[in-house]
Amino acid sequence: MASMQRVGWGLVGAATTMLARRITRRALYNGHRPRLPQAARRSRGVGGLLLMAAAAGALLAVADVLQDQRTRVAQRAAT
Repeated sequence: MASMQRVGWGLVGAATTMLARRITRRALYNGHRPRLPQAARRSRGVGGLLLMAAAAGALLAVADVLQDQRTRVAQRAAT
């Protein structure tokens, strides 16, 4: 029963990811040309790119910590 629930949640997560990717792609592209804001088209530096990479890394680190805490709570509840 628990494995079927996990499979179900996995399918829901995969479908959500695919839908979010499709919507994001449509929002960022106009045909075959990228649809970028005026500020992004004028920007020539890599500062924004590095800032986005740092933010993504920080979010992934927070997700790792939350996942670790979730695992610990589940182990304590099982004992």
